[in-house]
This record gives sequence, C-alpha cells and structure tokens, in this order.
Amino acid sequence: MDAAAVLKFFEENKFVAVIRTGSNEDAEELTKAVTSAGIKIVEITMTIPQAGRLIENWSKQEGLLVGAGTVTDGEMAQRAINAGARFLASHYTDRDVISVGKNNNAFLIQGAVTPTEAVNAWQLGADLVRVYPAEFLGGPAYLRALRGPLPFVKFMAGGEIPAENVFDYLKYCCAVTITKAVYDKALVRAHHWAEITERVRQITQKLEALKVPK
Repeated sequence: MDAAAVLKFFEENKFVAVIRTGSNEDAEELTKAVTSAGIKIVEITMTIPQAGRLIENWSKQEGLLVGAGTVTDGEMAQRAINAGARFLASHYTDRDVISVGKNNNAFLIQGAVTPTEAVNAWQLGADLVRVYPAEFLGGPAYLRALRGPLPFVKFMAGGEIPAENVFDYLKYCCAVTITKAVYDKALVRAHHWAEITERVRQITQKLEALKVPK
C-alpha cells in the first residue's frame, strides 16, 4: 500500500493497538488477544526484547497493518522496516526517522504537542501527527482546538486514553491508540487474555455499529 492507501486504512479502522510488554511471550499473546477482538492496526513497540521477530511474524498476517512504535532513531527505523514494519511511530518528531522512512516508502507517524510542533512534523513529511500525551494535554477538547487552525494536518491521539473517551477523540482525529488504559498491566501480568479480548471487542463492535447507515 502507498501512503494514501495506508492513511485510508487508518481512517477506516480508527484504532491502533499499541503492544508494549516486558516479554516477547506476553507481546505475542496480547497481539493475539487484540486482533481476535477485531483490531486491524497493530503497533509493536521497539522496546520489546524481540520486537523485530514479532513484527516479521505478524506483518505476514492478511488483513493486518503492522508497524513499529517508539522508534527513536534512523538505525532503529531501518531495522523495523527490514523486519516488515509498514509504518513507523515516534512520540516526537525525528528527522532521521523521517528520512529513513521516506527512503523506504514507510508510513510515518510523528509526535507533537504544540501547534508549532504539529506543523513542523507535517512539513517534514509526517503522514499522521500523533498528539501525545493527549489525555494529559486536555483530551478531545485539545484535539479540537488544534484542528481548528490546522485543518490540513492529519491528527491521531496517543497516550493512555480510556475506553470511554475514544469515540470523543474520533470526532477530531483520524485514529486513536488503544493501550494499557484499555488492557491494563494487571491483566497482562495475570495473562487474562480472554478478558482483554472482551474489553477490546466492546469498542470495536461499537465502532462497527456506528459505521452502519441509519
């Protein structure tokens, strides 16, 4: 998929499951849990011990868009792309990550807080600008305030966004991250994968219901 097709995939599927765990095994099970609940976009953070192997394996799954998260420099970006990552996500904007991504036709998600940072990320080549940490900055109201003077920027919301708030964010941005605010650390540590699947399924089913013409 080219950048336009990837952006359309984000706009259609809305939710990005961020996989961030302390072990490869937990990351594998968490990815299974969220994808079985209907998640189509998975961001595997490069902090996971064997992130490259996870990206390689899951990027082969039909119907999923798999990328790398917490990408902090160009070398890491290249490793993620070599493993099969279709997008690169950072919490801030990094010129080297953007350069490597552009040279390899990877979709780029770069982080920003202020209007100046958002425009800078966009002008440098970000395909989506992730407002992070969105809840801490003021929630959906902050996204609304940013989008007003910057209608040309494609935004997504990042951070620990509670399940009850995700649909409020979607009024003002293309996509929202699903993280431990939905599947908290305690559930992961206890390996309660079925409960995680059910929690995530509740929001994916609500999204599908909203797509149905009235």
